[in-house]
Amino acid sequence: MKVLYTNMASSVESWLVKAEGVLDASARKIVGLDVEYDKSRDSYFRKKKAAVIQLCYGKNVLVYHIYHANEKCPKLRDFLWGWRYIFAGFCIAEDKNVLGRAYLPVHNLKDIQQIWRDPEKSWKHMQGLKDVATAIIDPYYEEMKDGFGNTEHSMWANAPPLPDKHFEYAARDAYATYEVYRRLDVYERGFFPFTNILRRSIAGIGEEIIS
Repeated sequence: MKVLYTNMASSVESWLVKAEGVLDASARKIVGLDVEYDKSRDSYFRKKKAAVIQLCYGKNVLVYHIYHANEKCPKLRDFLWGWRYIFAGFCIAEDKNVLGRAYLPVHNLKDIQQIWRDPEKSWKHMQGLKDVATAIIDPYYEEMKDGFGNTEHSMWANAPPLPDKHFEYAARDAYATYEVYRRLDVYERGFFPFTNILRRSIAGIGEEIIS
């Protein structure tokens, strides 16, 4: 995995230009998206803000410490806006709200949590990214959230650089989100259409009757 951590708008712009070159040449234009907040809850007087924005395509990850950005990055808004790419997130409602307040609306955003669940954990009412990633990618992801609690989550808005633990967490989340959606997309496109399955079943029944 190749990860860029930055709070510099120029570095974000360069990363996005490279991403566009790869994605525009790809048949499936998928980008993993995740957002970390400056605090865990909204208050009446001040809503949550985006502290870190993570983007991923392939094995390339951007960890953008936007809370401490040196200046605005218009390129990021252009990248997220419109329908050129599929942005995959997990439990996206709050991410959309937070990004919208930062004037970074994302239109073509898909929520993995609303698309797929691990059937082996059907007893679990709310499945998290680690549940889905464990089932789809590798059992290693079962421990991806371990040791990262409320104290750690309260530190996203701290002055840069991010601690190693947070850097790894952010990069892993972004990659897992991208890779889960990419694999689900491959599986979905690989299934035979239902009409073909039905046609083959009927043909098989006809052969049995004839024999």
